[in-house]
This record gives sequence, C-alpha cells and structure tokens, in this order.
Amino acid sequence: MGLMLAGLIALAVADVATSQSQADVAKLLRVEWEAVTEACCPPRLVGQIYNASTYRIGSIRLRVETLDGSNQVVRETLAWIYVTVPAKSRAHFSLRRPPGGEAFRLAVESFVLIAREGADEASQRPMSALCRLPPPVTVAC
Repeated sequence: MGLMLAGLIALAVADVATSQSQADVAKLLRVEWEAVTEACCPPRLVGQIYNASTYRIGSIRLRVETLDGSNQVVRETLAWIYVTVPAKSRAHFSLRRPPGGEAFRLAVESFVLIAREGADEASQRPMSALCRLPPPVTVAC
C-alpha cells in the first residue's frame, strides 16, 4: 500500500512539473498577423507564430475574434494551425478571414509540447501534453 501511494505521489509531482513548464512556454508565444486581400485568393489573415521557449511546439489552435467598430467581439472561432514551431524560432500561417467585422484579434488558444530542444541533446525529452492557455494578450488590426 505504501509503495502504491508513493508511486501516485511521484506521478502527481511529475504532472505538476509538466504543467508548470507548459505555462512557462505559453508566456513565450506571440502571434503577429495582418489581413490580406489578393485578387487570386479569398481574404486571409496571414502571419507568424513566434516561439521564444526551449520547446518545439505543434498543433496550434488560434482563437480568432471578429470585432465591430467599437472593439466589441461579435464572433469567435477557433482555427487549427498545423505547423511545427521550433524552439527560439517562428512559423508562418495563413487562414481564411472570417466574414464581417471591422477588425480581428488573434491569440494562441492551445498547443502541444513536442520536445525540449537545446545544446544538450541528451536533455531532450518528448512530451505529449496538450496545453490550454489562459486568456492571452491580443493584437487588433
């Protein structure tokens, strides 16, 4: 019984440590974007996801808020961005612009930690935890 309890405590501590590193990574993500209209394509929101952390991330979900003239949210959608963003790097994205609205606000809603990257390859460890972020700071156009 004592051995099983010690195992459960060890798992709980490991889970807390993983959650803390996810929160740290979340603070180091940033989205920059612009609305683009081209004759060849439907209107799009294109930009970069910046990752200043030491973790490679992927399966990023963006929250896209459509705003009216007084900056009030009139519509909210989620868009999956299937890119891998290496540690200390960035990745490009492009998604169809939601109809209506005078402005938009984009923010990272969730992501998957893939692996820690760094100079010491032996310290890399794969991770498969999905991280849901608290309400982020956003940028409006």
